[in-house]
Amino acid sequence: MDRETVARTIGDLARLGNDNYRFEIKKARGGMPQSLHETISAFANGEGGTVLLGVDEKAAFAVSGLADPRSISDSFVTLCRSMDPVVAPLVDIVDMGGPKVLYAYVPPIPRDRRPCHLARLAPWDASFVRMSDGDRKLSAYEVQLLLENRAPARHDASVVPEATQDDLDSQRLRAFVARVREQRSVFETRSDAEVLRLLNVLRETDDGPRPTLAGLLAFGIYPQQYFPQLNATVVVFPTPDPARPGPRGERFLDNRSVDGPIPVIVRDVIGILKRHMKRRGIITGLFRVDEWEYPEEVLRETLVNSLVHRDYSPSAQGAQIQVELYPDRLQIRNPGGLFGPVGLRELGLGTVPPSSRNSVLLKILEDTPLDPGRTVCENRGTGIARVRAALAEAGMEPPVFEDDIATFTVTIPNHALLDEDTRDWLSTLNIAGLTGAQLTALALTRRGETLTNVSYRGATGVADSRTATTQLKELRARGLLVREGDRGSATYRLSPHAGRATKQLDRGRTQNDLVLAVLTRTPVSRAEIARQAGLTDEQARQTLARLRRIGQAELVGAPRSRNALWRLADPSHHGG
Repeated sequence: MDRETVARTIGDLARLGNDNYRFEIKKARGGMPQSLHETISAFANGEGGTVLLGVDEKAAFAVSGLADPRSISDSFVTLCRSMDPVVAPLVDIVDMGGPKVLYAYVPPIPRDRRPCHLARLAPWDASFVRMSDGDRKLSAYEVQLLLENRAPARHDASVVPEATQDDLDSQRLRAFVARVREQRSVFETRSDAEVLRLLNVLRETDDGPRPTLAGLLAFGIYPQQYFPQLNATVVVFPTPDPARPGPRGERFLDNRSVDGPIPVIVRDVIGILKRHMKRRGIITGLFRVDEWEYPEEVLRETLVNSLVHRDYSPSAQGAQIQVELYPDRLQIRNPGGLFGPVGLRELGLGTVPPSSRNSVLLKILEDTPLDPGRTVCENRGTGIARVRAALAEAGMEPPVFEDDIATFTVTIPNHALLDEDTRDWLSTLNIAGLTGAQLTALALTRRGETLTNVSYRGATGVADSRTATTQLKELRARGLLVREGDRGSATYRLSPHAGRATKQLDRGRTQNDLVLAVLTRTPVSRAEIARQAGLTDEQARQTLARLRRIGQAELVGAPRSRNALWRLADPSHHGG
């Protein structure tokens, strides 16, 4: 690490006034700080971060230097080696023109090896996560979830001892067994009892066959008899802010608790949402179709994903799936964050093999009827990709995903991307034969967004990287996009010659430009961004969410936290 880079970093932090989500500053004149293992744990359990020793935060970030730089460096490396899993930092002693400082990057630990903690202490006592400029100790529940990423507990396969086969819907069971025999020859000669046992709908106990949790959730007449909170709640709000009532003082337009097995919950939740949704003309390709505000496929896939991949451990059996419909967005939240090695960047892109914390339930629901001719889980491992693709086909904004270990949230904006104005603009371009994904890319770049291979797939649902590259190359060959960089660093933006008849750019671009002009690599609050950009808080929220989806802004801190900050994304994190 060179002196100029370190000086620039210190200057940025001094302007901010404190260290932040990705930097920890310590004076360390008396040796290694006692609590530094907490910061190492927090960085390793997140996106990584940098420790800077020999700088006095309380003295306007003056470089105070280290009394014994080599000893501090050795002690820091030793501390990292005493973590479980072991952390391999990149450590430099940097000469700042006399005083010397330690500059160390702590890399993230793979998701399926977390939590990282001081090895001599139990993970429940020494696992941390970064919050703003401090370290928060993980709760026992969060530690449990992370440990189960290493060795899944398979709660869905556990027996429900109080239940019997009489608690299962015999009609649904017959339909299930008939489909299994039809689809899998290995079951053709097996009895009904054998099929149900082999697929873990039932398990043998000393008291005879008993339903598993997965079997009860899929086929139970009323699973909530034994698990009252394993259901879904649907709340319809009159305003975008849940704390702000409607024009008549109403807090909710609807507030329901939806019970039953998973197929019934999916059907009933969709029915409730439809009663509060409008039908509108949506532009798909260049054609208008009459569709719900949110395509039914999107509702179904997001609901199924939440119900199938949520945490069913005893610790989470008191938490429901939460469905919240606002005038400007739909949010679906489930207990338990992402499972396995996949992270938000890889979600739905097929770059990391899919895994499930509830593999028994998922296997059963592959053959569980939902509607005539349809099963609950038709597209195993591709649900998120289908959500992205269906929204792109409907000309809507891409979804936003948030994972904070204990919960996973999907937000679907109620915004048309291919609206009338955009369609008129597209009609001036050479677009004959282009796919819906390519039209979505043009609409995004029209409002000032820059695309990479990864962000293109995230916005459109195109799963294959090579297909995405081919489609982006075609847009470039037609003179619609221009490329900057090559291979892994390639980015695409709208060609200045793409539409000489183009109308004035829409408001979305103006807001993007205003926010991007404010953002730097130094984190800042949303309120400050709104103030400097001259936007309302809601405009700033929507614009930041949009910039985050396309990889141009980064959220620093936990989603929905009052201390969450925003900064310009690091371009080195985006592929091409």
